[in-house]
Amino acid sequence: MPARRREKSQPTTDLAERIHSILGLKDLTLYQASQQSERLYGRSSPYFLPHNLYFDLRGGTFSPSIYQFLALSRITGYRLPDWMRLFGADLENIARLQTSLPSRRTILLDSSLADPYAWVPWFRNRIGDSPAPPIAPLGLLLERSGPKRLSSLSESNGRGFLYAKIGYQDALAFPDLFPGSIVRVNPEIPDKLAFLANGTSSRIFLIEHSKGLFCCRLRAIGDSVIVPASTRVSYAEVELRRPQDVRLLGVVDLELRPLLMTKEPEVPKDMGKQWKPRPLSREGKIGPLLRSARVKMHLSLREASGRSGKIADLLGDDTYFISPSSLCDYELLNTAPRHFQKAITLCSLYGLRFQTFLKTIGIVPEEAGSQPMPDHFVSRVLRVETADPGSMLAGERFLEQILERCEEVPFFLRESIGALSGLEDLSLSDFFWVGGKYDVLHPYLTNGLVALVNRRRKRPFYFTSKPLWQQPLYVLLRRDGTYLCACCGLENGTLVVHPYSQQFHRPEQLRYHHDVEVVGQVILVARKVG
Repeated sequence: MPARRREKSQPTTDLAERIHSILGLKDLTLYQASQQSERLYGRSSPYFLPHNLYFDLRGGTFSPSIYQFLALSRITGYRLPDWMRLFGADLENIARLQTSLPSRRTILLDSSLADPYAWVPWFRNRIGDSPAPPIAPLGLLLERSGPKRLSSLSESNGRGFLYAKIGYQDALAFPDLFPGSIVRVNPEIPDKLAFLANGTSSRIFLIEHSKGLFCCRLRAIGDSVIVPASTRVSYAEVELRRPQDVRLLGVVDLELRPLLMTKEPEVPKDMGKQWKPRPLSREGKIGPLLRSARVKMHLSLREASGRSGKIADLLGDDTYFISPSSLCDYELLNTAPRHFQKAITLCSLYGLRFQTFLKTIGIVPEEAGSQPMPDHFVSRVLRVETADPGSMLAGERFLEQILERCEEVPFFLRESIGALSGLEDLSLSDFFWVGGKYDVLHPYLTNGLVALVNRRRKRPFYFTSKPLWQQPLYVLLRRDGTYLCACCGLENGTLVVHPYSQQFHRPEQLRYHHDVEVVGQVILVARKVG
């Protein structure tokens, strides 16, 4: 599943009793909470909490608005996402939906919504004194340890990285980056990377202009004009002035590439011909913000509504659906949706940060509480078996090395790997460390870190008429116990390895099922870029 299905909230006694218990932890009654909301915001305000809230909830037809959630969070001190989750709305679904749904244009992923108090499975080094081999299944190097709070693992995740999913009409950096890939962007870059480059920059940038977000190399003209450069696909070369027409969001430094999506990249008509840049603007009201975001995603009102229907189907709740007329009203009448489910849908469709959405509709997120609710109230359950933590294992400290290479772990994607790969119930044995070999036999493995392997796909295919980016990639196990990752195919019972390396390698011929076995096909690769 690309997103966690909405738990069927109990519209009668259970939900009302939960709220009563949560207020009781703060020595509050519903009447006192209602009085506080009146003092803070006024009785006619959308933030006001009715004193008959329990009765309305038991009727099964009422759910708080976004504003009332903020009031509950501020009054009790408990986190706003926890209050929303109590009513069945998981904010982490925004990034999951952004990751799984197809998108024409590149979309920013909201990585800030990962629940820092969630429990996640964690790992430790296996005992051993020998260094990690160049290629090996992670199950040989790591083993599961006790689960940990995400907050205890993300102390180094404060570098401000951005994450984006490349749309299938964003092929400016093809084939170095692939439509459908998820990229990490480092915003801490000096302008000289773009403006002092000799010709076209060697690094790939994430930029924003009036047509949307795009990943590309840049060609500088003078000190303030840049041209997005494409080497393989016929995009129009348009001069963009900084900062009026274009914004440099950062430089791409990591890619998570699915390898099963091998369609030809698409050049949209409006980008293939010369077009006139429009100045960038920051929208301060909800209507213009939604319209600008929808246009940049190249969606009509009807298309956006259709995709909201898919979100409603995935989450099992029709409240996430937004009709074309409602989308039009939000834009023209400058009104915000009342239901929190529709706010999640809008952020998922348009790539809006949830914090930005709140500020645009007049909510100050800083006023919300910061304390986590007790786990049992918000179903923050432990989904993994707790192992004996024991002591730190000896060895080459492989886990610490790979974490240092990664710099930051995108924990917000932890439940999106299934949607990206098409596989469920993954284990450590499905993931392979590929970062120890530098003379790689395929360019996708250059600066590689981890590959995900479908171990059911064991019959290798090599297509002589297809380009490199459409050739399947396989992990092989030699008779001596070492692993190899390359393109290969069967020829008269012999497995032929086809190297695509910067250095010369002869095609290797191995006896199938005697000298070598096929472990499986690589379907996802995480690699450093630049």
